[in-house]
Amino acid sequence: MAKKPSLWQRIREEIRILRPKKIYNVLMSAIQTKLKSAHLLYIPTRISIETGNICNLKCPLCPTGRRDGDVSRGFMNFESYKRIIDELQNDLLLVRLYNWGEPLLNKNLLPMIRYAHDLGMGVTISTNLNILDRDTAHQLMDAGLQKMFVSCDGISDETYDVYHVGGDYTTVMDNIRMLIDEKNRLPGCDTRIIWLFHVFRHNEHEVDRAREMAREMGISIRINKMRTDMGKEIFETAEKAIERDRDWIPEDPRYCAFDLDKKEAKQKKDFCSLPWKETVINWDGTVLPCCSVYQEKYSFGNAFEEGFKKVWNSPAYIAARKEIANSKNELRTVCHICKSTGYTHF
Repeated sequence: MAKKPSLWQRIREEIRILRPKKIYNVLMSAIQTKLKSAHLLYIPTRISIETGNICNLKCPLCPTGRRDGDVSRGFMNFESYKRIIDELQNDLLLVRLYNWGEPLLNKNLLPMIRYAHDLGMGVTISTNLNILDRDTAHQLMDAGLQKMFVSCDGISDETYDVYHVGGDYTTVMDNIRMLIDEKNRLPGCDTRIIWLFHVFRHNEHEVDRAREMAREMGISIRINKMRTDMGKEIFETAEKAIERDRDWIPEDPRYCAFDLDKKEAKQKKDFCSLPWKETVINWDGTVLPCCSVYQEKYSFGNAFEEGFKKVWNSPAYIAARKEIANSKNELRTVCHICKSTGYTHF
């Protein structure tokens, strides 16, 4: 069983990452989001940096898993990553080192985690955890990770294999236990291991047992409603997504994000705050407004070439905020498409 971080350890981590500029960013974000300002006077405190968009699995509702040829593939190198972190070291509370690929495939992942952690940022990763050895497990628990999400959608070979094509359920469970063992060997390690369980029709009957298993192992579990085809979700209506992916959608209303009779999302949105609060930097430096967009053609700029702070208030970013806020604007971005389909990403 994994040892839970003490209250003092959690408080210490929060104090470690707080800085006056970061507090300013949080406050200004709340104010300017409320005002729906287009030009922002702060930097987002949470960003996703894609260490690479290559994965060892072939999950059918993921464009990376389907080997979508609409994007170039690669890994971010350490020097490019370092430039981003150095530029934003006084601004960021949290760095998510994942997006459209498996982060453990990037040989620079461990130094990336340590570099951001040592500069006072919280760092999280999300992994399918099919690739791990004892030494890497030890280093991950010793690198200063705040959270490590493990995607495992099933508690048996039969259910796991339906979605995580090419993975191995037993290997994932063994690797979780290896991480727990290494965490318990390290005095003061407060990395949280969190099991991500996305509920589909084929695994919804296993949710309660998955909760029990997480409790027995001493880790947290997050039960997530499934997303329809992740490469298409913002480009189409909920009705179209339901028609295509209905066989994946769970029947239990507790785990279903849709009203299947009305063919619409249960939670309707008329505003998206992401272009005010977060951002995504892909492995090649392209900057995108959220994790639902992955193609370079929708980029708002390039952090390697221009620096992130310039991109954050680029014409494309300003136009996107105006589109969402219903302000006069002549430049159309991918946010216009997402808005027209009803903000179907949830």
